[in-house]
Amino acid sequence: MRPTLVALDLDGTLLEHPGTIAPAHAQAVRDLLARGIQVMLVTGRPLVTTTWVWRALGLATPVVCFNGSWIGRPDAPALISAPLSAELVRSGLAALTARDGAICAYPDPQSWIMNREIPHTQRWREVYGVPIAVVPERFQNWQGQSFKLMYVCSPKAIEDCYPQLKAQLRATHEVVLSQEDRVEILPLGVTKASGLAHVAERLGIPAADVWAVGDAENDLEMLRWAGHGCAMGQAVPALRAVARHILPTVHECGLTALPALIAGHADAADAAHA
Repeated sequence: MRPTLVALDLDGTLLEHPGTIAPAHAQAVRDLLARGIQVMLVTGRPLVTTTWVWRALGLATPVVCFNGSWIGRPDAPALISAPLSAELVRSGLAALTARDGAICAYPDPQSWIMNREIPHTQRWREVYGVPIAVVPERFQNWQGQSFKLMYVCSPKAIEDCYPQLKAQLRATHEVVLSQEDRVEILPLGVTKASGLAHVAERLGIPAADVWAVGDAENDLEMLRWAGHGCAMGQAVPALRAVARHILPTVHECGLTALPALIAGHADAADAAHA
């Protein structure tokens, strides 16, 4: 039986580079759509850097952004908007501000602000194609919501601080590693899995009929929830351990293997039930 819905992470899965879609991956999505399979984007990115991908692929499904705290079609009002409250932002900032990296916040789905510029982030406006304001005063006396907090630093510094942040905030926040150089802090209970489950339920699609593909630790819950979890070849070991299928790496345009894998699985299932 073929899936009804395929959920794709963006960075490291659909996208090898932040601002471009490999033609082979775009074709893989078109192949899935041509077979009547719905495709949706499930990402930690803000809506402002996700919309162009949704449009470029001609998708009609809702997107899950900010690891699940904003869900909807980019051209319509949100289906779910679950940002961190001002109090939760402030407690998250309290755990981060003494550290040397940069803190990003997202007061609305289209805004991206930082408390400071660091060498690691200096080209991000060019890489992501969006304005990113540096406004340290907003972080010193934070007021209002944010759809997530993101702490950015060197991979070694992230490796050192991630367990500490996870332990410090576990009672009030979700803390996930989205890439080797960034940790994301979200409302408790908000994950890619919760976002994907909401959209699937809205579309009347059971988990068994969903395939999900990712590469990072913040994809773990999503792959566990889906009927078929697929890890990209370069995925972190924890994700590879829970995946039912391992695709080639993103550098090898690994998503091109997905349509044939799905077709082969469907043929095998049909034969078993014949």
